[in-house]
Amino acid sequence: MTEKVRLAVVGLGRVSKSHLPAVKALRKKVELIALVSRDEEKARKEALNWGTVKVYTNYDEACMDKNIDAFLLLLPHDLHASYTIKALEAGKHVLIEKPMAMNEKEAREMAEAAERHQVTLMVGQSRRFFEPVMDSIKRIRAKEIGDVININALLLAQMHQPATEWWKKKSQIGGFIIPLWGSHLLDYIIWAYGEIPQTVYAKGYSNNPNWEGEDECSISLTFSNGRMANVLMSFNAGARPTDEDGLTGKRIWSTQNSIYERYIIGTNGMLHLKDEDELYLNSNKVKDSHSSRSNFIWQLEEFIDSIHENRTPIASGQEVLEVMKVIDACFESMKENKVVTLIKNTIKVN
Repeated sequence: MTEKVRLAVVGLGRVSKSHLPAVKALRKKVELIALVSRDEEKARKEALNWGTVKVYTNYDEACMDKNIDAFLLLLPHDLHASYTIKALEAGKHVLIEKPMAMNEKEAREMAEAAERHQVTLMVGQSRRFFEPVMDSIKRIRAKEIGDVININALLLAQMHQPATEWWKKKSQIGGFIIPLWGSHLLDYIIWAYGEIPQTVYAKGYSNNPNWEGEDECSISLTFSNGRMANVLMSFNAGARPTDEDGLTGKRIWSTQNSIYERYIIGTNGMLHLKDEDELYLNSNKVKDSHSSRSNFIWQLEEFIDSIHENRTPIASGQEVLEVMKVIDACFESMKENKVVTLIKNTIKVN
């Protein structure tokens, strides 16, 4: 491999506006080789910002390009598995946006393909990569609050319209609030405990006709040795704008105007994450997010460094596969109105 990782970005939708600046910020370590999009006009317009960059409208052709070392895949959820596996089979490293896949089966096939072809698969669990979040995990590992016995996570936000058309359909997004935000919160809980839960009980309902999936959700998890976690999420926490058509208006898609909290309770203290910006230990602020680097820069750098160092990255495909098990259990619990039992499995955590 050359000194720089030669990268292709696949998909130029909403989330690319967060990832592309990270590629530019890390230009000493990564070189953007190609942009891949079905919308050739959009791709060529973006390519003007990068100098000499190839444009592909055919993904198969991009996978055959020997000058590409790695793919950054920014696609609808139902395409994650097929696009990832095709790249892995071509010997390319892959950073795939979260959630990893539509279900555990797909995620397992992705992880197995990465292992079989001896390439790196990392999942874009981007909300790990904030200093207060990372610091909270370090303090948990150091038992600064004793042994963790309960984690409570709360997201109250107002979303009226989906950010993109494919969010409307469960067949493409896999649900709604669980894959969009629950994938972050469940990932954090599993990361903190270092194991998947023993039982999962979830309730979820859709209250807005602008999408098919759940926009209200509660999830109760139990872990070994009497430990637990609870997740409460809402995309209805605010007045809906209306006009003559009824349910239209400005969309809010940010935690800036929402309540986003995590309380990690131990046998001898408590950590409190306020959004990803502040961390409190027993009501005393111990960490602010002062870094000028975005979490997407930290995430991409971890991906690049893991390739150069030939090591497993944080949020590897094998690790985040465990999150998909729990997401599947949430949907099974919601559908069957029952507690779902999972096989205990301690995972390797970084």
